[in-house]
Amino acid sequence: MGFDISTNTAIIYDSGTERFTGTTLEGIGQAAVGLLDHQEATANRFVKCRSIETCQNELLDAYQSVPGQPWTILHNTTKALIDSGRAKYEAGRSGWTLELAVAQLFDEGEARCLVASKEDSNVGLLGIREETLQEIIAKVFELRRRRT
Repeated sequence: MGFDISTNTAIIYDSGTERFTGTTLEGIGQAAVGLLDHQEATANRFVKCRSIETCQNELLDAYQSVPGQPWTILHNTTKALIDSGRAKYEAGRSGWTLELAVAQLFDEGEARCLVASKEDSNVGLLGIREETLQEIIAKVFELRRRRT
């Protein structure tokens, strides 16, 4: 995703404004419970779950709001990632799939990683709580603190 919390380094791709949705482990767990609780309503169909919608710049702002955690910010382009991924593939080197996946995620104007708007998702039916970036970042740093 471009964020390395072990070194407090962020790589922002293109303008950093391509929006994407995500689901936290808590949201995934709640989705599983929601599916079991609403088997008739969810049977034989796709359900759309999400905990948050954001972009890299908003994520960076949230990380930078944590006191004592200065971040190094680098910039790259999705085109450079695609070129690098293709070169690695052609040379038989590893790492190309991750680069191409990240390029797909952040390719501006494509909205490939927006599962659904909050209104078009099934979060209400499944009982998934929308989380804020500040809540998620606090959990990340709490886990990091516990591991060190």
